[in-house]
Amino acid sequence: MIKTVICDFDGTIVDSAQLVYNLFNSFSDKYNYKKMPQEKMDYIRSITFRQRFKEYNVSFFKVPSLVMDVVREYKKSVPYLQVNSDMKEVLRELRNQGIKLVLISANSRENIEKFLKLNDMEYFDEIIRSKRFFGRNLTINSYIKSHNLKRNETILIGDEHRDIVASKKSNIKVVSVTWGYDLEELLITGRPDYLVKRPNEILDVIEKW
Repeated sequence: MIKTVICDFDGTIVDSAQLVYNLFNSFSDKYNYKKMPQEKMDYIRSITFRQRFKEYNVSFFKVPSLVMDVVREYKKSVPYLQVNSDMKEVLRELRNQGIKLVLISANSRENIEKFLKLNDMEYFDEIIRSKRFFGRNLTINSYIKSHNLKRNETILIGDEHRDIVASKKSNIKVVSVTWGYDLEELLITGRPDYLVKRPNEILDVIEKW
């Protein structure tokens, strides 16, 4: 039985892909990397973040600073971002079922809390920030241990290939959603436990678990 759902924010709940893409390109001169062409968006979404950064010459050492800059500018657009309305209903239903909801993100707590309040979505018991762009499993493991959670009662919902990697390293199940940042074909290569194309399918997965 699933008792805790750890849910990703950007891409999974909020439609922010284009915003983050634009912000990424806006810092190309500052961090000396190549812009990602809009016409190659589908291709970019079909490769992992590590591959993207390598192809467009993004220094892995500069990623933490880059993320901080993106998050800072992201703040200005929070009031204009759209929530995935079906996902909102799914989260509300999970909350009503008594499942603990935890939100995980590289975004700032301030941005997230503002967005949730504006969209009447204050369903989450906790918000945890994953400061390591490629080390989300470390954040998940720390949370699981500090809250004495059982791994077979905990599941991760995310829209990226790196969420699948993190779940396997953390030894928890993962539901990959196809409406976010990464294309379905890329998610499939990561072999998630579940792949859903519509938010309400998440309820079926958790009910059957």
